[in-house]
Amino acid sequence: MSPGRRQLLQLACSAALFAPAWARTAAAAGGGSLDPWAGQLQQHGHADGPGARALFFDPRGLCTDPRTGDVLVADAANAMVRRIRADGTVSSVAGVPELRRTVEGPAARAGFVGPDAVAAASDGTVYISDSYANTLRVLRDGRVSLLAGADQLPGYADGPGPQARFNHPVGIAIDPRDGSLLVADSYNHTVRRVSRDGVVGTVAGTPGINDHRDGAARHALFNTPVGIAVAGDGSVYVSEYFNHDIRRISPRGDVSTVAGIPGKPGDVDGPAPRAQLRRPQQITFDASGGLLIADAGNLLLRRLGSDGVLRTLAGRAGGELAQPGPLPTALGTPYGVAVGPAGSIAVSTGQAVLLVRPATA
Repeated sequence: MSPGRRQLLQLACSAALFAPAWARTAAAAGGGSLDPWAGQLQQHGHADGPGARALFFDPRGLCTDPRTGDVLVADAANAMVRRIRADGTVSSVAGVPELRRTVEGPAARAGFVGPDAVAAASDGTVYISDSYANTLRVLRDGRVSLLAGADQLPGYADGPGPQARFNHPVGIAIDPRDGSLLVADSYNHTVRRVSRDGVVGTVAGTPGINDHRDGAARHALFNTPVGIAVAGDGSVYVSEYFNHDIRRISPRGDVSTVAGIPGKPGDVDGPAPRAQLRRPQQITFDASGGLLIADAGNLLLRRLGSDGVLRTLAGRAGGELAQPGPLPTALGTPYGVAVGPAGSIAVSTGQAVLLVRPATA
């Protein structure tokens, strides 16, 4: 794996800005807590088992299993997919610890290079974005196989799975309407779609051009898309690492900016057109339709509500190491985000997965 690439997409390399006092009142007054769930913040490794006895090695993308409510983890440096049950018990789903090469076959003997994101379907199928292999993999009926891309061959090409090419695919999400997979093809600066049978097409963006332009999908431009989420109506939401914003692709194919000021990083809550983000990573929808955002550069968990207002749920400027306890408290650098048990929000940070429990949970 490339340490430079991992650092590029994981670490915030400048201090977060302080927001005005009014921008923090919701988080400060709302109460709630940041609780340990699985893994240890500063100790990496591989161990299954309950809560703090479990170990991860660079846990990144998260998703909620719609069948069980468990959270699946792309355990990147372990090159594995892991599962966390509601009580915090961790088990291995697929991969061999630190094998870091592509191997197809039974889940326990399969190999990944560096998985960054996972998505789970209601039929039990699990999709894996193996970013550092430039492939998309699928776990079905206990076996891991290639869905699309070519092992460690970056490039750009639409078409049937093995003929398609990606350049560091990161976030993935399932379209609830047809079961296809949406992909944030990060270094191609595009959003791609993969059909259930593995045929790849481009939804928006122009490969090789990193910029910002709204409008019709065929003319829109992106800059390092990394997170992706699909709403019930088929709208696709995309977080952009270097544009510092959230974009929306409508079912009709129109691209618009829904939160953040393109190219202007900052830390401001409030109405989405004036709110600011800094290097956002994964995104997902909560049960009430709010968009949860791992705002990595600001060390915050944010939520874009249906009222169009961006609010901070957890974290604080300067809190590079998470400190579990009452909110507001330090969150560390969040990467993955998923709906957790009992109204909580699971966040991967450091070498652990923590639970944000808003006071209303």
